[in-house]
Amino acid sequence: MNPEDLVARLAPVRIPESFARFGLQDALAAIALGLVAALLLASLLRRVTVRKLRPADRARASIAELRAGDPRERIAGLARLLRAQGGTVPEGLSAALYDPRATIDATELERAVLDAARRR
Repeated sequence: MNPEDLVARLAPVRIPESFARFGLQDALAAIALGLVAALLLASLLRRVTVRKLRPADRARASIAELRAGDPRERIAGLARLLRAQGGTVPEGLSAALYDPRATIDATELERAVLDAARRR
């Protein structure tokens, strides 16, 4: 018996009728898979296309937020920003940061924070 005879004697493949037609469940499954794929693609595109702020821009925004607050908290916040940026406190201000009676010019600290942020 040759292969052609063997293939001719095989019965045709039969599948249940419910498998052969495209029904509501199949459509819903296709829609669900499409939504999952769209969510994955959207999250990937969001990570790729998000605008990343430079450290100097983030520092400027933080400084602007601190200007609205209490002057003492502003100085403490500027010192935290400076430490976070890896900068050093300008000469003469390091002792004044720990003295509650000392007057500190916040613009010098702001300049130091921005300089440290630009170097990053």
